[in-house]
Amino acid sequence: MHPKHDASIMRGEVLMELKRLVRILRKRWILIVAFTLLGVVGGAAAALLTPVQYQASTRVFVATQIQNGSTPGDLVQGNNFVVQKLPYYLDVATSPRVLDPVIARLGLNESAVDLAERITATTQPGSAVIELSALASTADAAQQLAQAVSESFTDVVINQLEKPADGGASPVTVGVLDPAVAPNNPALPQLYLNLAVGLFIGLLGGLLTALILGLLDRRIYNRDDIERLTVVPVLGGIPLEARGNAIISPDGASTARAEAFRVLRTNLEFADADTGRRSLVVTSSVSGEGKTTTLVNLAIVLAESGATVAVIDADLRTPRLADYLGLDADHGLTDVLRGDVQLKESLQSWGAEHPLTVLSSGKIPTNPSELLGSTAMGTVLDVLSSSYDYVLLDAPSVLAVTDAAVLSRWTGGTILVVGANRVREPELLAAFDALKAVGTTPLGVVLAMVPTRGPDALVRDGGFAASSRPAPRATPATDADKNDSSHSTPPDSESAPSATATRVTW
Repeated sequence: MHPKHDASIMRGEVLMELKRLVRILRKRWILIVAFTLLGVVGGAAAALLTPVQYQASTRVFVATQIQNGSTPGDLVQGNNFVVQKLPYYLDVATSPRVLDPVIARLGLNESAVDLAERITATTQPGSAVIELSALASTADAAQQLAQAVSESFTDVVINQLEKPADGGASPVTVGVLDPAVAPNNPALPQLYLNLAVGLFIGLLGGLLTALILGLLDRRIYNRDDIERLTVVPVLGGIPLEARGNAIISPDGASTARAEAFRVLRTNLEFADADTGRRSLVVTSSVSGEGKTTTLVNLAIVLAESGATVAVIDADLRTPRLADYLGLDADHGLTDVLRGDVQLKESLQSWGAEHPLTVLSSGKIPTNPSELLGSTAMGTVLDVLSSSYDYVLLDAPSVLAVTDAAVLSRWTGGTILVVGANRVREPELLAAFDALKAVGTTPLGVVLAMVPTRGPDALVRDGGFAASSRPAPRATPATDADKNDSSHSTPPDSESAPSATATRVTW
């Protein structure tokens, strides 16, 4: 493969992942806001619970004593001596040798170790200046403490640590640059800093939590999720219907939901443009993904375009088609397959201007898979396919039973309905594998129940333009193939037993 093509594919994958991450964050913005607010509240609580503290500071410098006759080299050497010893002096400033006299002088009721937590000694690199800071509950106490520490530090350095053993003058001197003054405002709590830290921690925690939950969420939400898992084209996106509006109006009204099905109709015609008559199984991975309403509405827009359409309720376990359309379900497919009723007597018409021909399920049998795999079922499809432009079969979900897989071998294609936020990635992949196991590749996928708001909402009415990727298409049968086999013979004797095969009369 060409390197430029590889780079283009890689860029596309990176962009898709970035879009996915952005979509995850947009979808869980409430969680991010909640964590952020929690962080701000935590920062405010920390500020309220922190005792008020005032800070006073003083600056002292440490230098070598200038002796008579000192040369510039001696001064430089002495300055280097002081700079090298400054880390040692910083430790001395918070040591008990300095703080014990301070405690005695101010009458403090605490140990040197406890007092050291309120004293800090800092310096800049290469500088001989030490800044001594002290915290206290009042401004005056902070000023007195800082002053006492600087005086004790000066005494310890000059008269104890650096005093020669022979009693001579100390080689170093400590002088005060800035005396301690009482502060006007408290140093703690730092409300704005606490709020900023709380905001940052909360925002970071919210982002990480949202990303983790989003990456662990294996549900299918949008077209990108499907295209990430399979090369089967997405034929359309159907917005989530309002309550009581599952079936679109058959009078050709232009609504967002109706336009979505018209886009699906167009994409379906492009996906399988080689055949004049088509029989299609409409199924889903699991129950509750909207396959029955998708089938009915697709049949309505197909009939609206002038095509003749027959609809079969092949879900012989939990049939819903007759209830949705308000038709009689007492006599239907099962009666025809058993030979109890003629096919033409079981067909019902629905709709006025663009009528649909409907074959309801009939009585629920004890052996649905055997009936659907019988030669009688093949005969029913042959008869209807020769009389109608489209024959749509409502089949049970793929992972629940084998009925959809059995029916897919009788028909010209399978449409897999995927309900947004209703099916997980492993379930969708298992459905593809189940269909592949019987030699069927779905003609396309329909994303149903897409929300009308939020990051996963359809961008425009109808959701998708014409599919940019060609749908997998079965190779047209030759005349010899047609002579050798027909829909009247089950493709596999094991999956389509002939025990229930009966003669279907038209």
